[in-house]
Amino acid sequence: MPRVRKATAKNKAPRNRVKRIALLLESDMAFDRGVARGIGEYIRTHTGWIILMDPMLESCIDAIEHWQPDGIITSIHLPEIREIAKLEKIPTVGFGSYSKALEDVLTFPLITADQEAIGRMAAQHFVNKGFRHFAFCGGNEEELWRTQRRNGFAEELESQGFTCDFYEPKPGPKKNMPEKVRAVGKWLKSLPKPNGVFVFFDGWARWVLDACVVEQINVPQEVSVLGVDNDRWLCELAQPMLSSVDQNVQRAGYKAAEILHNIMDGQKNPPRITRIAPREVVARDSSNFMNFEDPEVAFALRYIQEHACDPITTADVLKITGMSNSTAYRKFMKALGRSIHTEIQNTQMDRIKNLLTTTNMSISTVSKAAGFDNVRYLTQVFREGTGKTPTEYRRTQSNPKVS
Repeated sequence: MPRVRKATAKNKAPRNRVKRIALLLESDMAFDRGVARGIGEYIRTHTGWIILMDPMLESCIDAIEHWQPDGIITSIHLPEIREIAKLEKIPTVGFGSYSKALEDVLTFPLITADQEAIGRMAAQHFVNKGFRHFAFCGGNEEELWRTQRRNGFAEELESQGFTCDFYEPKPGPKKNMPEKVRAVGKWLKSLPKPNGVFVFFDGWARWVLDACVVEQINVPQEVSVLGVDNDRWLCELAQPMLSSVDQNVQRAGYKAAEILHNIMDGQKNPPRITRIAPREVVARDSSNFMNFEDPEVAFALRYIQEHACDPITTADVLKITGMSNSTAYRKFMKALGRSIHTEIQNTQMDRIKNLLTTTNMSISTVSKAAGFDNVRYLTQVFREGTGKTPTEYRRTQSNPKVS
């Protein structure tokens, strides 16, 4: 065990001294890079921290011994996490996907994604596009976080009356990438079409897209594909570009820094596990398809997506489509289970959530940008839909922005 400075009464640092925080991560992982950005947002709004990190150092333990930090923020997936967890007198916060295998290791607070919420968001994405056939590709991963994403996806579909196919091959001889692609392609070809396929993370989602090319399956018309992580490097190099769930990892990084700060300031009994809700589905070409048999419904939905925040009303949609009010109501309820008015309002709510979590706009400016002239009415509608006021939602789902 390395010699690590212990915070005794003799060497305890003054409260106003600049704190040195060791950041231990895998810099080639999209999740870790997003967490680092969130930590950066925190230190721009809170003075008195220096971040210590060196991705070139082979040993995290050697780095800690060299730096003598006041606190640690670490990925729980590092090879040396068991040794890091045993360090005494150094406040530590971890981040990453919870695993039962690490249950005895996690002696410190953990920031993790709400995995089931990710699955539910994926299901809603496909249902809202009119799909009636769905599948989950879990590769050969057996970790709890993958299972939770699958369960959230399947349970959300079941709640809306749908079933789901699964690709979860049993353990066997290790396959190379071409073999995996061929196996996935065979499975994809067997699925009913069109199909919304949710893949447990972006790396495997790219293999699913490759399998579609090999099997000459049209994307997104026959198979629409959605991954997780929103790793732009992977998503934008995919062909077609990959849609993906944004886990809101910057929020995870910000929250990790906030909790560590509170611990170093003397907070007792910090939260054991903090789960971060996903931000949104970042839709790209791989799922840019609406599967509605009725062309009038499909046209109306595209019009709503493009103009809901102008704003428009049900009457505007009826005028542009030529449908009567009764016909439109019947068709929308059959296709989506909701009215034109509700669809317009849902689109506006998505816009509001995005502006609240990604900009510094005042609530009144957000209201106008989403098509609401009255802030009070916006607040009423938003609270009915989310259980929070816009201000409360911003405080819990985003990080303070530097003007």
